[in-house]
Amino acid sequence: MKPAPSATLPPCPVLAGAAFEAAFPFHVLLDPAQRVWAAGQGIQRAVPGLKPGEMLHDWLLPTRPRGMDQGRDWRAFDGLSVVLRGRNAPEPMFRGQLFTQGSDGSTLLLLTPIVTRLDDLRQLGLQLGDLAVHDATGDMLLLQQALQTSLDDAQRLAQRLRTRGQQLQWMTELSGHGVAYFDGDGALLQHNPLFTRLLDWPGGAAAPTGIDAVTTHLHALLIPTDADRMDLAALADADAQAQAAASPAPPPALVVMTRGGAHLRLRYRNAGSDAHVLYIRDVTAETQLDRMKTEFMTTAAHELRTPMTSIYGFSEMLVQRELPPDKVRTVAETIHRQASWMVSLLNEVLDLARLEARQGSDFVIEPAPLAEWIDEVTTGYCDAAAQARLQVQLDAGPQDLLIDRLKAGQALGNVLSNAFKYSPQGGPVSLHVHAQAQGDRAGVALRVRDCGIGMTDAQLERVFERFYRADPSGNIPGSGLGMSLVQQIVHLHGGTVLVSSQPGRGTEVTLWLPTAVNRS
Repeated sequence: MKPAPSATLPPCPVLAGAAFEAAFPFHVLLDPAQRVWAAGQGIQRAVPGLKPGEMLHDWLLPTRPRGMDQGRDWRAFDGLSVVLRGRNAPEPMFRGQLFTQGSDGSTLLLLTPIVTRLDDLRQLGLQLGDLAVHDATGDMLLLQQALQTSLDDAQRLAQRLRTRGQQLQWMTELSGHGVAYFDGDGALLQHNPLFTRLLDWPGGAAAPTGIDAVTTHLHALLIPTDADRMDLAALADADAQAQAAASPAPPPALVVMTRGGAHLRLRYRNAGSDAHVLYIRDVTAETQLDRMKTEFMTTAAHELRTPMTSIYGFSEMLVQRELPPDKVRTVAETIHRQASWMVSLLNEVLDLARLEARQGSDFVIEPAPLAEWIDEVTTGYCDAAAQARLQVQLDAGPQDLLIDRLKAGQALGNVLSNAFKYSPQGGPVSLHVHAQAQGDRAGVALRVRDCGIGMTDAQLERVFERFYRADPSGNIPGSGLGMSLVQQIVHLHGGTVLVSSQPGRGTEVTLWLPTAVNRS
């Protein structure tokens, strides 16, 4: 039990009043029994219970030097450094010196709080103004706070830089560009995984160390003509000139071809301080598409020129010559036939363009009764002679197709027309329809087979190529666009097209189209 404060105290030794309080706000003066005679305002704020008449050990426990907490006679510790710890939360710590008075047996403790942060000081209910002016603790706390603020700012900046770096890394990895950064000496500092993949860098081998190694590898990777004209230094100079001129044009680039047939676009850009960034992009698909467009336009122009030349020549004959009536009719029929063929060609070209541009967005997909639709197509695309040769076998049973009736009818009609055209010696053409599922999708297979001229394996590989005709003689009319249209239309319905053929034995084309009910 804590002893009650003494009712009467011996006379307190006279200290230096306000000046002493200002110099030592954390002093404690004890009587010979270690009761508090006087205490500074600072330590009373930190330890509110430490008031005159209280026993020091009830509020503060000496921890240094050893033995001080057990001995009553503190004269042996005169002039030594001491450390005291508060008994109650937040258990403040104080350090200072102990002085004993010979005449009255009193003890003077000149202390200062042990704190490392301003928050520690605030937890004690103290402020910087409570510390003595000469106490370096305040300066240390201010310096520590400044350092902590700087550290926090540096950590936030580092985190932003890490986040930004991660974002840039994701962007480069998802951009489709292989990117590598080289310093002023040409050493490789950083690259994304796509960079080495596009370079076809050997698996398991160490990444290239610098631009020289990359250049050497590129020379070996490219076809000889492109390897000879590949000059990264020239690309960098052209880029520097473009930057200096603030040109709005895209950065200079070089498209090269690898020995494996891939096309790569290279850009070598200045990044300041003699550093450079090498960009590599696989443009094989774009290059092939551009070539296909060029070939398409060239072939289309050639195909149109033939009927136009014929129409122009025969019409000129009608204008400039006097022809007998029977000859006029023959010329007019030729003009009509060539014009009809040209209109058919233009319609097929426009159909292909619309299919590619709209990707089926204009299709009217609806249930169509299978038997009714088959009859509709065979009647519309087969004349009386063709219908006499056509053998239809419907084994699918009553069900509805999920199709655009007109577009799907155009696809099946083109296949039937080809079957008759490429059977110049006649013979039957069969259409066999039966139910066939693909995965969890229900559908029907429409198999058209003829006994015509057939195709070789090499011809079969090009069957869907635009303007390609298996009969190069020109004896069989056609534009070479029919099977391309069939493939586009069926694929936009979610279906498939299969073609098999043997020279002299005929061709079989199978269209698979979905039905209105899918298996669950």
